[in-house]
Amino acid sequence: MNTNSIYLTLAEKEKYALFLDITNVKWDELPVKKRISMARQVDYLIDDVNLKQVAALLDRNYGSLYNMYMSMVGDLQAVLGTDTDDARQLFKVPSDAYHFYMVKNSDVYDFVQILLHGGNVSFQSFWEKHQSSKATVLRHLKQVRDLIRAFNVRIAYDPIHLEGDEKAIRIALVTLYWLAAGGHTWVFDEVNQQTAHEAFDYAVEAYQLEKPNLLTREIGSYMIAVSYYRVMQGKIIEEDERMSLIRYPYPDLTNAYLVADFTQDLINLRATLAQLSPAQCRAESAGLYFILKYGPMPLKSKERFDMDECKVYERYVPEVYRFVRNFLERTPIDIQRYLGISDSVYNELQNALFVVTTNIHVLGNDMTSVASHQLMERLKLLRLNEQLHADVSQTIDYLLFEPEFRLFAPNRDAIVKAYYNLVRQLIQQYRPVNRIKVALVIEQDYLGYMDILAALENIQYVDVSTSDDALRDADLVVTTASITLPDYTNSDAVPFVWRLNANSDHYARLYGIVHELWIQKSHLEKSELD
Repeated sequence: MNTNSIYLTLAEKEKYALFLDITNVKWDELPVKKRISMARQVDYLIDDVNLKQVAALLDRNYGSLYNMYMSMVGDLQAVLGTDTDDARQLFKVPSDAYHFYMVKNSDVYDFVQILLHGGNVSFQSFWEKHQSSKATVLRHLKQVRDLIRAFNVRIAYDPIHLEGDEKAIRIALVTLYWLAAGGHTWVFDEVNQQTAHEAFDYAVEAYQLEKPNLLTREIGSYMIAVSYYRVMQGKIIEEDERMSLIRYPYPDLTNAYLVADFTQDLINLRATLAQLSPAQCRAESAGLYFILKYGPMPLKSKERFDMDECKVYERYVPEVYRFVRNFLERTPIDIQRYLGISDSVYNELQNALFVVTTNIHVLGNDMTSVASHQLMERLKLLRLNEQLHADVSQTIDYLLFEPEFRLFAPNRDAIVKAYYNLVRQLIQQYRPVNRIKVALVIEQDYLGYMDILAALENIQYVDVSTSDDALRDADLVVTTASITLPDYTNSDAVPFVWRLNANSDHYARLYGIVHELWIQKSHLEKSELD
């Protein structure tokens, strides 16, 4: 899980980071062959912890680290339900299990539980129950409040509940619970996990979507569980004129669930579903289809009757299809040629643009980017590409003047932001602006070093040179002998000694340095964000 968990206090985040650091330090000590062997055998990784060594490696104060470590040991003992101090047992606890232990004991998780379960709970009674203050609890909730706001949903406090588009509320709740548990454990007490799986599988089949992998299926089952709680509280998805953009003839799943085998024990749910009007049933079915097809984790349609994914969008969201196609054809960048990407990668970009455009039109915000930026911290730190942003915004502004595309004008800013983010990520991977310059000081034309040449040249963001002149602005200097380098060598370049017949560990060390240098060049430092 993310060490910047939205559920944990700063002290808890540091404890969790220490747990990961101790594991990683020990892992890094082992040769690759040993790691593979231990991973296959699910063997003990840590048999003792040298805290002084860990403090030195992490450049941390031993005293403060010791106190944090002892608190962490207490947590791990609680997870195991034992008072053992055997490091082999303590550090065999999965990282996700430790994370969820701290999450479920946090006031933030208790707050999210109220958002899901409902009830007449005031904010004052909440902070008093936790023997805290309003200011402290609000500080603990800051990341959760920011995330919910990013979904165009707001928190009301008396009583505590969510307000906004019901589809967005359900997406926000699924995101919150996935960030809490990440599939490590089932967190919905009133919903049987197997029942949720069956209900999700039924929806996937009914909507003619491709069967997803097991992780995506679990996220989908979270959505089913969240929908159960919301429906039981009378929080029904309302009819939405903006949904008319989607012309897919989705079936009425509400009535199907009413008689399905997997709901036969859910008498109260069946009673609630039976009271819904035909319009409400249709809105619920449409809403679930929208979330599964156009939500943060969009599922692909089955390829039936020779219709690929692009054809599905052309058929069922034709305005979106034409808008995206016109954008790609008219933008100053010929994206496929400029990046040298395959047809399959280019089609994935198109599909992503179809999804975010539909998402933004219906909900007014790009839910995909909100979820991605929460799960992948690095995306928030990518350096700006001002020329790309200008190209994207100018092209979209041009298109919005055309009558057939004016329906997208109210969400112009959100569309520009979403398109820019998607294309920027693609450029970052396939034609990165910030490249790493590697100077190889090796025996020229010696075939023994073809391995390192091939390895480096296959990394998209690396420029390799064997000329002496490359030393002037090199980020990394790889040498095969202890030769004195000329005075004009870049003083900030990182030196690395390459060994003939290098083993896997040596390759890993080289790649780790190259990747970190690229991260430093391509991403903003935290200080630059302030």
